[in-house]
Amino acid sequence: MSDLIDLAARLRKLDEASLAQVLQGVSSAQSLGDLFDLARALLSKSQLETRIRTLDSESLNLLRSGASNHYLSERFLGTEEHSYEAATALAQELQPITQKALKLDLSCAELTNYETQLALTELLFACERHYLEVMRQGLRAADTKGIAQTLKLEVPRLQLIFQLAQLAGLVTSFGDRYVASEAGMTWLEQDPAERWLVLATAIWDLPKLENSQGHLGALLSQTYPLLDIGKLNFLRFSHLLGLTSNLEMTPLMAAASADLANAAVQVKLQYPAPATRVILQGDLSIVAPGPVNTQVHRQLDLVAQSEDLGLACRFRLSMNSVLHAMETGLSAGAISDLLEHLSSSKLPQPMHYLIGEVQRKFGELRVSEFETGALLEAKDPIVLTQISNEATLNSLMLKRSADGLVSRLAPELIYFNLRDAGYPVVMVDGEGQIISPRVRQQIEIASNPDLNLALAKSLMTQEAREPDAEDQLRQLQFALKNKLKVGLRVDMPEGELEFQMTPLGIAGGRFRGRDVEKEAERTLPLSRIKAVWLS
Repeated sequence: MSDLIDLAARLRKLDEASLAQVLQGVSSAQSLGDLFDLARALLSKSQLETRIRTLDSESLNLLRSGASNHYLSERFLGTEEHSYEAATALAQELQPITQKALKLDLSCAELTNYETQLALTELLFACERHYLEVMRQGLRAADTKGIAQTLKLEVPRLQLIFQLAQLAGLVTSFGDRYVASEAGMTWLEQDPAERWLVLATAIWDLPKLENSQGHLGALLSQTYPLLDIGKLNFLRFSHLLGLTSNLEMTPLMAAASADLANAAVQVKLQYPAPATRVILQGDLSIVAPGPVNTQVHRQLDLVAQSEDLGLACRFRLSMNSVLHAMETGLSAGAISDLLEHLSSSKLPQPMHYLIGEVQRKFGELRVSEFETGALLEAKDPIVLTQISNEATLNSLMLKRSADGLVSRLAPELIYFNLRDAGYPVVMVDGEGQIISPRVRQQIEIASNPDLNLALAKSLMTQEAREPDAEDQLRQLQFALKNKLKVGLRVDMPEGELEFQMTPLGIAGGRFRGRDVEKEAERTLPLSRIKAVWLS
């Protein structure tokens, strides 16, 4: 019990920021009533195990011996002089975790970083063009299949790259769909070195290692015997950034361990030289004879659909891609000018015709919010009849109304499903203005307040304020149960007096205890007790 009192006293000395950091690792933090509750939680078996498993072998042996040092004290596993009894006992009991063999391809090659960043770029644009439904493990299989074929990647590897995007904060959820975050849109504007640095920083949860060569898993197991290495983000994603290959550390890993920013520059230098121009073809395809740089890729993804991405890339102009460009604010002339600028050539006649055709149809089929669902309107009523008769669209539950077709589904669902079915639909707001999918997806999700900081402030306020009767009774009951001495400040006829007492009982609105100084029993009305503290 003295360990509990010691830890609670140490927690009282922390500032709000430090206390909030402690609370980050406590799963039941919101249920804590005071710093004694926090101290008790930190000394629980689950919390102790979490901290003990991160210890290096030298610190672990010290803890098992019952001794301590500043490092162990900082992790609330003991004082500066000795370890906490519960921590020592658990450290002696814990065994290394048997790791399951990973089924993923953990290899990397010379162009791995290029392929990873290319895939991330395509995924961010896919969030804009398609309704990617939020799933527990990433993307739906149906959504990944087409993107994986375009990138010539295995589906499991693409899923892992998408999870990397989530970890780095490039992708977030908005309602039931994935969208590119503001950080994701910023990432698209950065050069390969800056992009790599963002990703590497996000995954870097490695504990300190003296060596940056050899098999990473073996080195971690040797240095940190109890560590659950399967939970490390670094082991899961490092091969996607060229830092490991089948868990063998690469030269880039050695450079990154010494200077992460310098390693990022090395990544940029390894990038293949980009194509200087693209080729526009009469079959509506756009071919880049080499890799496309970030700016060109973004411009092409704005007006065309990617078909094949790699060291050479192929895009295709389509009705949907031109519609998408117009929704984001580009005119037909601006689209033509952009393509001619990227190719340094005149626009082929089929492309010119397609852009003109889409311009004529643009805005003729509109979906907007309507009561609790969506309203679909068309300039040509025959189009609505065709949509309502199409069996593949029955799931949209569209029904006839005086204004068009209505559905109880959200406008976004109607919009994306009709676009996938080949209809030139656009979304409009209450004023009839076109809603850009790019603007819509950049809605910045409101950041959650720092709950741990708020809780830390609450706990410190709880300690500082004058305790109420329930707090005092709770402290007295705790002291009685655990046979602890308490200090009391009591309102007596002669004024407020302080006593140090050993609790003997609480009943009938009275506290009975042994006065340590007088060596005699006292019975005090609970209503006269003004303050209680453990002594």
